[in-house]
Formats: sequence, C-alpha cells, structure tokens
Amino acid sequence: MNQPTRTTPKSPRTNPSGVPLSVWLTEPLAGCCPLCGNPIGAACANRLPLGLARQIIEAFTAPGDLVYVPEAGNATCLIAAVTTGRRVLGYARTHHDADLAYATLHHQAAQVASLALLRRGHPGAHSITADHHHGSARLAIAAPHAFTTHAELAALTDACAQALKPDGVLVMTARQSTGQDTAAYLVAHARASGLVYLQHIVAAEATAADGHLTPAVAPRVRHRQHCVCHHTQPVPGRHNVIHNDLFAFTKP
Repeated sequence: MNQPTRTTPKSPRTNPSGVPLSVWLTEPLAGCCPLCGNPIGAACANRLPLGLARQIIEAFTAPGDLVYVPEAGNATCLIAAVTTGRRVLGYARTHHDADLAYATLHHQAAQVASLALLRRGHPGAHSITADHHHGSARLAIAAPHAFTTHAELAALTDACAQALKPDGVLVMTARQSTGQDTAAYLVAHARASGLVYLQHIVAAEATAADGHLTPAVAPRVRHRQHCVCHHTQPVPGRHNVIHNDLFAFTKP
C-alpha cells in the first residue's frame, strides 16, 4: 500500500503581494455606543474588543514599552496597555471624549492607570514633534472609522509615524465597512507616511475545535432612539462581519 505523500507547509504563509498573513482567534465586538451600553463594550467608539487590543500589544511590545494611541475612543487600548504593564500615550478629540476615556480607564484599571498619559487633541491638531515622546513609541494603534476622510487618514498616519521609534510598529484596523478605512486606503496612507507594510492579520471572532471554526456571537444590544452607532443589529439573509483586518507597518 502506498504511503501518502507528505508535503512541507510553506512558512510564513503569504498573500500575492508577499506580505505575511496570520490568523488570530479573538472575541467578538460587543455592545453599541456609550449611549446604549457600557463604554468598555462600545464597538463604535473604538473598533477593537479588549481582548484583541491585548493581543496586539503583547505581540508587538514588551512590558515597559510605550504605546501610542492617537484616538483614545472608549479607552479600550489604554486599558489593554496598562493592564499588560506597558506605558501609553493617548489623545482624545474633545473634553467629553477625554472625560469618558479618563473615567473608564480609572474605573477598569485604577491601580495601574498612572501608566497612562491622556491628552486632548487629535492627529493634525497637535504637534507630536514638539512632544518629548516624539519618536519613542514601540507601537501605535489606530482604528479609523468609516467616515474618516482622506485628510484625516493622512494626519493620523503621519502622527503615528512621528510617534514611533525606528523599527516601531503601527497597527491599523479595518472591519469590512464602506468608507476610507478599506485596506487599499490604509496601506497607501501608511506608505505615504514613510512606513513599510509588514504584515496582514485576520482577527477572526471565532473558536477552534476539531478542525473547525465556530463564530463567536456577540450579545445583542438594543439601540436607543436616535442612536447613530454604526454597530447595527444583524440583518437576516445578509453577511455578518465576524473579523477585523489588522495591517501592521514598521518604521525604517
């Protein structure tokens, strides 16, 4: 009886452009917006679940490293950074956003909140080059929203590039939505900021067992009247997005 031919898998797996492709398993986005639920679960304020934010930080940094978060959102990335022993510099666009992020951070991680520095401003409005943290971050995490403009994306990637030290990494996220946060736009803007495309990570919201992936289901959230959150309820018969695309870039 002939023995089956054993093939050697290629490592790392790459997509046609030659960029390494990895698959992570992660938790689903949960919650809606701060008007509808707990801010830590606010998918539209920051597109990363807390567990995925921790995965990114632990994959690209070591304890004590500085993480730069140009848009603090609902403080998910701030909490993930300080609870894993990293320092973090975050920016909030308005006083309201800053107050929400500050309150959530101190409620969820009061004992290590001092590792976080939160400032008010947004990419393009503040000058990171005048900051003593300029060029000292090991990692920058950006989660632009569907209605981010090209000018805002350019300012966002420029601010992240300026904040990173050489060999530092920027991770940008996309969630298969329409707008300017599609893969082509993110890659183009990052390259225009002088960064090099490093890796594509598919963060699938699923569990693995017996060789199969089972989608993880986020709890349903009832939207309040006049809610403008983009985290809509599943529509019967339509494709439900259950993954984030993470695009990693490095600073030469």
